Amino acid sequence: MKAELSEDWSSLGAHRYRFEAPDLFIVRVVGDVSLSDTQTMFERIEDLSEKAGRPIFWLSDISGLGQVTPAARKFPLKLDPTRWLRATVVFGGNFHQRLVANLVMKAIPLLRPSRQMRPLSFFTTEAEARAYVEEERRSGGQNVVRGNEP
Repeated sequence: MKAELSEDWSSLGAHRYRFEAPDLFIVRVVGDVSLSDTQTMFERIEDLSEKAGRPIFWLSDISGLGQVTPAARKFPLKLDPTRWLRATVVFGGNFHQRLVANLVMKAIPLLRPSRQMRPLSFFTTEAEARAYVEEERRSGGQNVVRGNEP
């Protein structure tokens, strides 16, 4: 089944998300992120990947991010999203927000060494993040530049 473009933003608590075909899941984080929020985001990504028939990109605007609960930070450790997640691309966050996100992602291979990881990239603007996604599509994931990691 071909995934469709969602012109409207859907609600995930205070957060907003939409899908842009063929393979882009966009989340605008607003405020705190709970365990329920994180679980729902990963469920949406898995469902959309299945509909798209391929792994998808997760583009996350964290400029409105508040706190991430400990349970929400730990939840991804239980998952192996490599079948349905091609890369996570984060933009809009300040240095502290990028640092926390980066530390969480770096903890996963330490706590689960056998788990495969997908690229995590940080960018200042949405335009830079989208340009990276386009380049990743063209290169088939062979790029090594991943934005400005803290």
